[in-house]
Amino acid sequence: MQVAARRGGRRRVLLTATIATLALALSGPTIALSAQANVRGDNYNSATADTQVLGYNRMIRLSNSGASYNGQLISTTERSNTNGVESGFEIKRSTDDGASWTTISTVPGEAYTYQPALFEFPQAVGAYPAGTLMLWGVTLPGDRSTTTMRQWRSADHGVTWSQEEIVQFAVGDDGEGLWEPEVELIGGKLVLYFSDERQRATWSQYLGHIVSNDGGDSWSANPDGSTNYAPGIVQDVASASQKDRPGMMTVARNEATGTYIGTYEICGPKNCQVYFKTSSDGLTWGSGASDLGTAIQTDDSRVLFSTPTAAWSPAGGVDGQFIVTAYREVRTTGGVGETGQVMFLNTDDGAGSWRWAPTPIYASPASWTQTCLGNYSPFILPSVNGASVRYTTEANFGAHGCTTVTGSFNTSVLPYAASFANGDPGWVRFGGTWSTASNVLSESKGGYKAVTGSTAWKDYTLQGDVRIATASGNAGFLIRVTDPTEGTDTARGYFIGVNGSALVIGRQNYNWTQLGSTPLAGGLATNTWYHLSVAIDGCDITVQGRPAGSSAPTTNLSVSDCTFSHGAIGVRSFGTAAGWRYITVDER
Repeated sequence: MQVAARRGGRRRVLLTATIATLALALSGPTIALSAQANVRGDNYNSATADTQVLGYNRMIRLSNSGASYNGQLISTTERSNTNGVESGFEIKRSTDDGASWTTISTVPGEAYTYQPALFEFPQAVGAYPAGTLMLWGVTLPGDRSTTTMRQWRSADHGVTWSQEEIVQFAVGDDGEGLWEPEVELIGGKLVLYFSDERQRATWSQYLGHIVSNDGGDSWSANPDGSTNYAPGIVQDVASASQKDRPGMMTVARNEATGTYIGTYEICGPKNCQVYFKTSSDGLTWGSGASDLGTAIQTDDSRVLFSTPTAAWSPAGGVDGQFIVTAYREVRTTGGVGETGQVMFLNTDDGAGSWRWAPTPIYASPASWTQTCLGNYSPFILPSVNGASVRYTTEANFGAHGCTTVTGSFNTSVLPYAASFANGDPGWVRFGGTWSTASNVLSESKGGYKAVTGSTAWKDYTLQGDVRIATASGNAGFLIRVTDPTEGTDTARGYFIGVNGSALVIGRQNYNWTQLGSTPLAGGLATNTWYHLSVAIDGCDITVQGRPAGSSAPTTNLSVSDCTFSHGAIGVRSFGTAAGWRYITVDER
């Protein structure tokens, strides 16, 4: 694979090579998309000039800053300029959980100011109390002759910042720089992870970390990389092959078990595929630095590429779930996946299978421009209880061609409800012509599907209303669906639906097998709402149906099939326009 230079001096990775094992050409930054949703999120901020570059948002929720501040969101987005004019980090605050934002400060950098990392001290560290904020970033002068990793500190929750010492420094940018800071507090010490190109003859790039015993006043490595005190710089991922380029490490901790996960891309021959390792202490990863980790892949053949970010949510599993997203998703068996609108989930503390769920919003990575890096390093922030996730990234629209968008919704945790009052956040559409009006999701052609929820869901009850426009067609709901693509039966899961005269249960496995059918009591008139209650428990599927809002007799149907054990939900029609409303899902 060829790696293009970072925009404005950064080693941005464009997927330009053919991955033979995927049988898919990733040619340039243009990506054909057929799976899309219509919710692009709220405007967090927009470029203010045609020369301004946006990318790489980071956000924290204050939780150790006192009652007056806890719960506020503090965020910043990378801003730089193609004309070399000095830039900086604009710090924004939200007091209403992301519904609105106010700029509270600007932290000056150099001509190019990149890749922010925000951190709130959860306890006193060194001489600094709990609630202290720190900010790290990478800066370069106009000629990009040096790369400097800097840090700033705020004692007033982001309103003012003092510039601290240079943390790490490199002469040169093209293959000799320092990138992508990420911070954790472990055992009372700050741990700063980053990508390092300074030993390029041996490692094209490696991932390493340094530690601070005093809240960032000093670090275990001097700015030139030499050891200041033990342990100096510790390598976390350093391939034996010089061509491999591990980079962009993000770290999340499972607060229920103490396990850390580190996610990163490996560029070079691995084409920036996303890998991960776990750690019991956040300091030693896998079996050592030469251990490249494990590629993240779902059990329905989805993989991620480039600019990953990771988080942990307290909901979704007994011990919560790790959530990972990235710039690009590929379906390894061919066809178009859900790129730009998918999160990967793991409820087994990093072990076992990965599943996926849609993101709350859709930000197309289909076209990168010189000033807008669509869906580059998208950021995820779970709510306090994990019931929703906020997704923030860049999208190619606005007066100057780039806007940071953000949105929050529940797409992976039960119970779940979709009202369609504000579009269809968290739904991925696979073909078709869709609309949302009057709290109804509609598709006007027939033969298409839309999917939401988590492919990790197992036993649950779905309820909702469906209507059909043509009696000879059918429409209804998908349950335990995985591996959806465009096409009527191109998914793995179960369909429960109605036509003008019958209630039907079928299995979709990239084909159609009818499992059961029974006449509808009284039949079903077109353009009339019909309410279905579907329960799946182990191998048993039980359905009850009757006209919505009616006391008419119930039509019942039950079947047993053990083909699929888990999957998301969806809607699907065939041979008719259709509509759906009042969809809820509850765990059994």
